[in-house]
Amino acid sequence: PNFFNVLAIEIVFVGLAEAYRTGLIDPIFSELSVGDANPGGRFDPLNLASASDLEELKVKEVKHCRLAMFGWAGVLVQWPVTGKGPITNWAEHVADPWHYTIVGKH
Repeated sequence: PNFFNVLAIEIVFVGLAEAYRTGLIDPIFSELSVGDANPGGRFDPLNLASASDLEELKVKEVKHCRLAMFGWAGVLVQWPVTGKGPITNWAEHVADPWHYTIVGKH
């Protein structure tokens, strides 16, 4: 697939999902309401919304998302810094952890 086609499709669909989530566009189905996709909304298969610490769970979710974004940034930076992909860097580190580290080969 062409990168730009995939990027355009992703922008459209993610944009529509965010517009629905934030209330910029009306829900497609009459039984849905704005806020259904948020924690404590309609989608709650584990019944976590009934817990008294929903606000704490929301904060934890944001913190975990930020940590995941930081980790993904580390994956993206590996090629420009080392000239190798993340799997190759990980394999070299596992084979020789004292010489292949985050700061380079020693």
